This record gives sequence, structure tokens and C-alpha cells, in this order.
Amino acid sequence: MNTKKTQSGMHLNLFLEKRRCLVIGGGKVAFHKTELLLEANAIVHIISPDLSPELQRLLDLNLITHEPREFKAEDAANATLVYAATNSRGANRAILNACRQQNILCCCVDGNWSDGDFTTPAITRHNQLIVSISSGGTNCRQSKLVKNSLSRHLKTLDAAHLIVVGTDHNHLPVEDREPYHLTGDRYAHAGFMLMQLWGIHEFLLLNTCNRVEIIAVVATETAQNGILPHSMGFSSIKENKYYIKTGEKAFEHLCLVTAGMLSQTPGENHITAQIKDAIETAKERGWAGNMLQEWISSALFVSKEIKNETSQKLDTEEIEALALRYLAAKNDQPQNIMIIGTGLLGKSLVEESVKTHPKTIWCYHRNQPQLNPQWEGKVELISFNQIKNRLADVNYIVSAANANGYILTTAHAPFFDLEKSTHIVDLGMPRTIDPDLQSISADIQVLDLDGIKNWNRQGLCHFYDFLSTSRQIITHHMHLYEKITHNFQGWNPSE
Repeated sequence: MNTKKTQSGMHLNLFLEKRRCLVIGGGKVAFHKTELLLEANAIVHIISPDLSPELQRLLDLNLITHEPREFKAEDAANATLVYAATNSRGANRAILNACRQQNILCCCVDGNWSDGDFTTPAITRHNQLIVSISSGGTNCRQSKLVKNSLSRHLKTLDAAHLIVVGTDHNHLPVEDREPYHLTGDRYAHAGFMLMQLWGIHEFLLLNTCNRVEIIAVVATETAQNGILPHSMGFSSIKENKYYIKTGEKAFEHLCLVTAGMLSQTPGENHITAQIKDAIETAKERGWAGNMLQEWISSALFVSKEIKNETSQKLDTEEIEALALRYLAAKNDQPQNIMIIGTGLLGKSLVEESVKTHPKTIWCYHRNQPQLNPQWEGKVELISFNQIKNRLADVNYIVSAANANGYILTTAHAPFFDLEKSTHIVDLGMPRTIDPDLQSISADIQVLDLDGIKNWNRQGLCHFYDFLSTSRQIITHHMHLYEKITHNFQGWNPSE
């Protein structure tokens, strides 16, 4: 059984300018090696009885020198390196032996390669960037395939544009927005698909209850060809139902989002943590690196100044506080409440509900949360499977769960106490409460994220003044965007 020879080597970038290099042979392989040496500004001398038309053209242009004869051992003297590139394996072995005796580095282009001193990796160049690929002599075709693939990618690095493509509560109502949210396995699948696309240098996926976005650094063509909206599934909706922001507009958008100014409850703080989590997830999965991290860091810096400027004047309220305030407005007396979901939002809801509600029933799916000892007698833990048995015991329900289907459906209607009103707030995205549940009885009312937004709209009459102030702050810090752009593109001497 034949076993392929392999060698482990170290890639070097040899400086060969004005150094004498010898190529023995006059065929296509010799021409290829000669091209590489000329790219390095080496002094190239060819020894071969005959020259290919390609090598003859180089000779006619006085780019190489040539002796039309066979190789002699003394020819290797004073050469920096030698390529044995004849069509004779025996002749190439003799050249290698002569070089070895004179301590001259020699590369054989045939079956003698593993006994030589070096091989030439597959190389691709772009401006001043050089990338070399080698398989250790085991698979030259694979090395060439990788080289060609990387070469196409390097050409896209001439420009790096900041871009945001997404939709949110201001563009699509909750029932139309649901199909585009990246829940469960869809999040990882979307990231995998985007990783396969040329021209996307780095990206993160931001998926919250009121928006889904790709925030990315992309090549010029990718910013213009519509592949990102198509990848997000937006090609099936009207163009005014989603947004594409590039350059300074993309930077402004991210600063506003990070400051919570584009949230359903303007000024809320959860979005900052969500963006930080999104960039960390992107880095862990290999979707993002230093380029996008610098953009996010700059947006966080600007958003902090926006918050400092607006927080004392803007009546900031988190979404969970807004939900509880809505429920409190339905009854003067505190009522028993059910909280569905144990994530960050669910825990925050419980922390607030114990302050005013006599009893909180906290529902978990798989992992049972730990209760604060101070909540003893005020909070009861139950699993999702037990929810139907406790619906009659509560007047209020808030769902903050992350699920791919409805947790409460019309099938749960018989378990409600229809002698009293039950108010339900669904903060899930996708929604976790079937909106048709309220059609069963006038005493069951379901409010989703858009409903909360509309209920709270009257309290936002001065919001656009704060938005104007925020944009002024961003304009003042637009030099950060210019700095980022320079850092992305400054390595390219053509810029």
C-alpha cells in the first residue's frame, strides 16, 4: 500500500530583491516559479536547452537571463535558492544533490520534493497582503482551491461598510413581525447561512421582543445587491416594512437603539444588555471580531451620553414596569398575578410584582428558578404543566416566556374563572398567548406588545424632543464613525 509523503514546514516571506535565484528547466512549471521570483524582485537566471514561449517573452523583455544548456554542479554557486524544474526526475535529483553539497536551498518540483529543502505554497496577493496555503505536499489541488476561494474574498476587503438591515415595532405589527424573529434553532441557522455568503466580513444578529436586525460590516457589492434583506426573509414584504441603513445612518441607528430611544418603552435599559449579549454570542460563534466590536463599543459610549442627557427629563420605564402599571390601572385593589417565564424579564416581573400583589404564581418550563428567601409566602413556583390548574386563582397574567408556540390557547378557556375578569399581557415574541383566547369570553382580555405600546402612547407626547436631542449628540460624536471607517479601510493603500 502506497502512503503519501508529507512534510511539516514553516511558511516564510523571503526577501529576494536583487538576490540571484536559479531555475533549472524551461517548461510551464519553470515559468510559474520564475513568475513568483520576479514578483519578489529577484534576479532570475534560467538554465535550460529550450524555453517555453512564456519564458522566451520574459527573456525578450530582459526580465531574466538564460543559458541554453544542461545544468552543471558549479552553476549553483552563489545562488540564494534553486528550483529543479526539468522534466527529468533523475536530472532534478542530480541538481538537488549538487545544491545539498554547497548548502544551497533547493526545491524539486517532482517526486523528489520531499527530499528537498522547501516547497512553494499556493499564494494569493491583494495589494500588500499575501496569503499562502500549503497541504504539506499531500493535496496540491485542495491548496489551489482554498487559494482561489480566499482570493475572491480578499477582493471584497477593498471596502468595509457599516450596515443595519431589520424590522421593528414601528414597521410591522406584532402578528406580521412574528415570522421573522429568530427564535430557537432559527437563530443559529440564520448565522450559519450568513457565514456562507461572500462579502460579509463580520455580523451579529439582534433579536428582541420588538426588533430583529443584522448588524454587519460588509463589502460594497454586498451593501448594494440586496442579499442581506433576502437572507433575513424580507424579500416577501414591502420595502417600507423594513429598513436598510448604511454608513453614518447605520451608526446613528445603532446609537439610538443602544440608548433605548427606539424601543417600545423609550429609554429602557434592557436593550443595552441585549446588544452586549448579541456581540458576545457573535464572537463566540466566529461571526464577529474586532471590527464589529469597535463599532458596538463606540455606540455604547455614545448611548451612555444620550442616557445621561435624557434620563432625568424622560420618564424612563422598562417594559415589565409598563405591563404591571397597565394591570394596576384595571383594578384599584391588588390582585393575584401569574408570571410565565423565568428569563431576565420574567425574574424582573416577579421582583416587581411581590411589592404590590398579594400572591405571585411563577411558572417555569424546564429549569426551576431559585426563590429569594424574602419572597416566602408571596411567590409560588409551578411548572408549565400545572398552569391550567391555577388559571382560576389569578386575575392578572403576564407572559415573558420564550417559546415557539402558544402556551395559553383557546383550549385553556374552561379553566378560567369566567365570573371575574382576567387581564393578560403577552410580552413574548413570538407571542405565547393565543389572541383568540379573548374571543371566548368578554371577561378575558389579551394585550400584546403593540397593545401596550398603543396604551402608553399618550405618555410619549414629548418623546420626539428627546429623539432630536439624541440625534444632536450622535452628530457631535460622528467622528467616531469616521475613525472606525478609517481603521477598516486604512490598511488598503488604494484608499
